[in-house]
Amino acid sequence: MLFTQFEFLFLFLPVTFAGYFLLARFFAPAVARLSWLAAASLVFYGYWDIHFVPVILVSIVFNYTMGLLIAGQSGRTRTGLFALAITLNLGALAFYKYTNFGIQILNALTASKYPSLAIVLPLGISFFTFTQIAYLADVYGGYARERSFVKYGLFVTYFPHLIAGPILHHREMMPQFGSEESRRISIENIAVGLTILTIGLFKKSFIADGFGLVANPVFQAANSSHLHLIDAWGGALAYSLQIYFDFSGYSDMAIGISIMFGIKLPFNFDSPYKSQSIVEFWRRWHISLSRFLRDYLYIPLGGNRHGEHRRNANLFTTMLLGGLWHGAGFTFVIWGALHGLFLIINHRWGKFVQARPALARHAGTAWYAAAALLLTQFAVVLAWVFFRADNPNAAIRLIKGMVGLSSPDRITMTNLVDPRLMIAILVGYAACLALPNVNAMFERWNVGLETYHNPRPWSVLGLKWRPSLTWAIGTSVALVAAVLMNIIAGDTSQFLYFQF
Repeated sequence: MLFTQFEFLFLFLPVTFAGYFLLARFFAPAVARLSWLAAASLVFYGYWDIHFVPVILVSIVFNYTMGLLIAGQSGRTRTGLFALAITLNLGALAFYKYTNFGIQILNALTASKYPSLAIVLPLGISFFTFTQIAYLADVYGGYARERSFVKYGLFVTYFPHLIAGPILHHREMMPQFGSEESRRISIENIAVGLTILTIGLFKKSFIADGFGLVANPVFQAANSSHLHLIDAWGGALAYSLQIYFDFSGYSDMAIGISIMFGIKLPFNFDSPYKSQSIVEFWRRWHISLSRFLRDYLYIPLGGNRHGEHRRNANLFTTMLLGGLWHGAGFTFVIWGALHGLFLIINHRWGKFVQARPALARHAGTAWYAAAALLLTQFAVVLAWVFFRADNPNAAIRLIKGMVGLSSPDRITMTNLVDPRLMIAILVGYAACLALPNVNAMFERWNVGLETYHNPRPWSVLGLKWRPSLTWAIGTSVALVAAVLMNIIAGDTSQFLYFQF
């Protein structure tokens, strides 16, 4: 089920909300309302394909049991159980997600022709697997322990985060499940949550899907043709805005839906296109994944504790695996490798600037900040080309078009991007830079959990939400526009991160 579908907005969400707070009113023990929410989350998950429900249930039962076993043991037995649990989790993820990619690599290396297997990727498997790996690691480290199966099941299946994150941590969510704050209906939470939900819906249905209509024909053409300069740049920039507003919209909707139940999710998106470095970008883009990769991969590999060369190797390895996590394909591997390389260059440049006082004096100037922002965005857009392209050759064709190296006699398709659409693209980037995000607009209401202590990003327009007629009218207009767009285009447009 999609957050944008009418079945979700006008049936599932109202019924789930009403059932949750009715049970909270008539049954004091939290288990009743938490069981309802967990069952509703499984319905939400199974609506897409009921055949996936046994997969997530087996995963939940297995990891809940292993968590109890690990917590009750010590020494080598504890370590062995933890290693077994992690191996089986990653093995299941690898089977569903990477088997056919492995066959593809084998065929390329050996010139064989083994057929791909008919494996259907369970929805959200990367997110619920990583969530449970983080839980097991916390149990092994002595930071977590959960005896309530209902609360653990809800922790994994909680529908606002289930399909595309954020990746949750046990210690952040468990105290909220069953708390007094989440037992009573709050008119303020409903108003705030519905407003944030509407903002996210507008971003997804009206803005992201609109830019997708520009980007998709360009990337499709790149599979077989060289591209004109304007088409190549138009497609690359349009996709950069599509994925930005798509993921921002999903993150907002997840925050808004959850706050209606009195439960705060971690912020997963914090104006990443305002970043002035790739390091800052990864503190603002998919924040929960960045934290997971840092805590459970980069630091265990050694982090920055063993010198610069080892740190660079750890950074590159972490981002390479982060790219592979996003998808089983060479384009995702290249995307991850590029970001690993960008991070290494970023750290080297920072060290270079610090060692030169004359250069360091300019680091705080407006022109330096503008140059850093533009360079960072260029690197991000360049990497997005590989992320979106169907294959590396298509990505290279598009990049050649961007730098003016396309062969004129091989440009068979032109005018894919009307030059007037470039104005819409510029307006989209201006919105990214000028407008505050939900985190800042609703800062007074503390709607999410801060996991990275990022400085609040600057905004030209300091919009702050407040319960007023103006905001009510604006929210209503945005909701009507998004719903009308869904009626016109259909309400089955997936969020881009659903495929991961």
